[in-house]
Amino acid sequence: MSGHTKRKVLLGMSGGMDSSMAAVLLQQQGYEVIGATLLTYADEELPGIQEARELARKLAIAHHTIDCKAAFEKEVIAYFVDDYLKGLTPNPCIRCNETIKWKYLLKWADQLDCQYISTGHYVQKTCTDNYHYIVKGVDPAKDQSYFLWNLSQEVSERAIFPLGQLHKKEVRELARSLGYTTFADKKESMGVCFLSGTNYKEFLTDLLPSDHFALQPGDVINADNQIITNHKGYPFYTLGQRKGIEGIEAGQCVVAIDPKTNRLQTGPRNTLYDTQVVLPHFQITTDTTLWQNRNVFIRVRGIDSVPGYNGTVSIENNALVVRFETPVWGMMPGQSIVIYQSDHLIGGGIVDRLDSQTSIKSSINL
Repeated sequence: MSGHTKRKVLLGMSGGMDSSMAAVLLQQQGYEVIGATLLTYADEELPGIQEARELARKLAIAHHTIDCKAAFEKEVIAYFVDDYLKGLTPNPCIRCNETIKWKYLLKWADQLDCQYISTGHYVQKTCTDNYHYIVKGVDPAKDQSYFLWNLSQEVSERAIFPLGQLHKKEVRELARSLGYTTFADKKESMGVCFLSGTNYKEFLTDLLPSDHFALQPGDVINADNQIITNHKGYPFYTLGQRKGIEGIEAGQCVVAIDPKTNRLQTGPRNTLYDTQVVLPHFQITTDTTLWQNRNVFIRVRGIDSVPGYNGTVSIENNALVVRFETPVWGMMPGQSIVIYQSDHLIGGGIVDRLDSQTSIKSSINL
């Protein structure tokens, strides 16, 4: 791209405080900002979309709504349901980042002649030897790098993150100081967007026919294959769970889910500790000096309350094998494992199977 008089950036705007303040900051930094709101699952007249339009009007920036509902249903919602039907634990936000959000922003940035794309994520970015790295945000309580491990280099190269060097509290104070009290006082949206405040169990129940195999009661068995009680449908349970299942002995929990037979198996809680995990679907930096024969930092959850772990990674049989210094409990097939060197995100992947013989295998076909 050439011939620009002003740097143009396409910003994903949800109507929330973070993306709204990203618009303000980018404009202050001299960018020509164009706003884009992705219509993924909801009606165009939802408050957030109206608020994004209103802010764009106040800032005198162009604003577009991009209808990607059909793609979102296919790439995110169908994946979400399918993973639960396979007995896995999906992460729809990570899936959306890869298949919808950044893909559509990049496509529209090209159409609108924007050099850059941006969001209100609390992360930073750096470039070393022509490789673009996502870096943890300075606010450890809000760092969102875990959710961006699968971004392509094409996306990372053009991404700008204006909030990465700020704490959430600072962004809120800035919003107030500029008179954007509506945003500053807005309650933070949490959870999966398309669940709209319900839980995934209600969502699956509403979406699937009532006679679907996965929604039928099934057996709960112990390590000796004896039936000890029943359950209400296997997708409603996760590895490590004991709540909501009658008759489980102390120290026992769900250690295996079998979608083929609609059975849950229980066993000792400590059988869900593992020292390694295999990631057949993965991405990692081409700079092998950052991970080969070196200790790395590994996150197995995207929330701040779950600490990370030290370990090593290697590529074996076209999969990324992650080995931990200390056993890690409750890694769920379907979830993402994310790899760091210092604060730099260098790779990640999706759990396929664990060493534990009791754990489910994601190769199960329904």
